[in-house]
Amino acid sequence: MDQESLSIRTTSTGHTLFHRKYLGMAFYTPVLLLYYYVLKNYDHIYENTSTSEAFNTLKRFRKCYFTGWNLTAQICFISVALADEISTLYKTPFTLRKTLGLMRRYIFTAIVFPCTLLVSILFWSLYTLDRELVFPKSLDEHYPPWMVHSVHSFVVLPLIVEMNLNKGNGIEVVDFSYTLPVLTAFLLAYKITLFTVHLLYDVWLYPIFRYLSWWQRSFFLGVLYFTAVLFLYLGIRLQHVKRRAKSMAVRSF
Repeated sequence: MDQESLSIRTTSTGHTLFHRKYLGMAFYTPVLLLYYYVLKNYDHIYENTSTSEAFNTLKRFRKCYFTGWNLTAQICFISVALADEISTLYKTPFTLRKTLGLMRRYIFTAIVFPCTLLVSILFWSLYTLDRELVFPKSLDEHYPPWMVHSVHSFVVLPLIVEMNLNKGNGIEVVDFSYTLPVLTAFLLAYKITLFTVHLLYDVWLYPIFRYLSWWQRSFFLGVLYFTAVLFLYLGIRLQHVKRRAKSMAVRSF
């Protein structure tokens, strides 16, 4: 490779790295603002009164739905990711950068990636099969379509972006054996919440559980757990694939 070609390639690479340096902040900042706007709209909606049983259940137990838990996890993750991007940009102490990078990787890998896929795929699968099982039609007058999509469809986009960001701080891909207990604890906490609400108030948060027997509910939740574990494994494998691809690109340069 002659000197002129090397100079052009180095300049091009420098521009690419410059843009990648700001890509995380450029994406996650408006996403965080969007989520804040969504939450404020939910608060405004819950100020309304209605005779709809489905709406009143959502209003009363709004902090107990897995969609909300997942959105909260995404907000925590994006906040940490932004702090990580800023700390890297301004070259804060290495210990801080490493801690933020590790937190970012753990939250994303163990909770955000598998739970977001579970929320999105499960919601739209049940919605397509029979929407009354998950989101009754009576709720349409209270929740505009854009809000439904913001917490069940748009939430997948940060997964795609995070997988393709050029992250540093020397943090390796988090191992499956370390993330599985975190995911299991998160899902177990939600199952306890789900059954506690039913036992104390005789309310099933999701209509589908009304039509299932106890053994069917247990089987259904078991399938969901192993599906989430599968998504966890998939996310880790994808991270390894992306990491190898980047390493090969650097070596070829």
